[in-house]
Amino acid sequence: MRSRLLLCLFLISFLTLVPATAGRIVVNHDEWTTANAGFTNAGAANVTQFVQNVAAFMNINGGPGNFLIWSSNFSLNGPNATSFQAALTSGGYSFTVDPSLPMTLANLSPYDGIFMAGAPIAKNDTVLTQYVNNGGSVYIAAGTGSFSGGAAGEAAYWNSFLSNFDLALAPTYNGCCGVDTVEGTHPVLAGVAQLYYNNGNTLSVVGLGPNSQIIERQGPTGAGVGLIGVYDNVPEPSTYLLLSGGLAVLAFARKLRSRA
Repeated sequence: MRSRLLLCLFLISFLTLVPATAGRIVVNHDEWTTANAGFTNAGAANVTQFVQNVAAFMNINGGPGNFLIWSSNFSLNGPNATSFQAALTSGGYSFTVDPSLPMTLANLSPYDGIFMAGAPIAKNDTVLTQYVNNGGSVYIAAGTGSFSGGAAGEAAYWNSFLSNFDLALAPTYNGCCGVDTVEGTHPVLAGVAQLYYNNGNTLSVVGLGPNSQIIERQGPTGAGVGLIGVYDNVPEPSTYLLLSGGLAVLAFARKLRSRA
């Protein structure tokens, strides 16, 4: 009886401590990073690695990732985004370019992640939030200057979604920064020496933000302008192993007790 009670308590703890697997979000303060000019200025190898890192991070289920490019912005779509799209292809990822696809959960669900930049586009914050909470991932590039109201309009447009994940874009453009050396150590930045930016919306974490962080800032001390941030609510594999191991131990103890 006691072992059965312990097992029930452990199962309750498992369900309480391990959150449902949500998707991931990557926010870049500026769009120029992934444009052809970004590849030229920062070096094609650096930006190719960055794009493939982002895709791998967004593809939480592993295997061949399938993405939606839901944007008409030059950094993701069109003749100035050929290097970005080639980086996805060479990384083994497939993608669909369709900036006019209606944003419904049914339309987004087939994709592991979506890339967005520029506006205004027919974004639905409720659908987009549900998509992430259901395991889909999102990449957003700001600093496009394509919104009514300028920087403030652009920040407000994206913050209505990002506020659900403790991230926020500033309502002014920062003028940052040309070719900038990468100091961050997050997997999104692994193997990337430098990236190119040309004026964006500074990014910050708001509220408690336990699953959100700024992974790259301007300046060698890492204390400057927030350039790239992520939201990541995917539990570490070690968490699953620890809890699964505990369940196995309890089951084995119960078996021994029944034999006795």
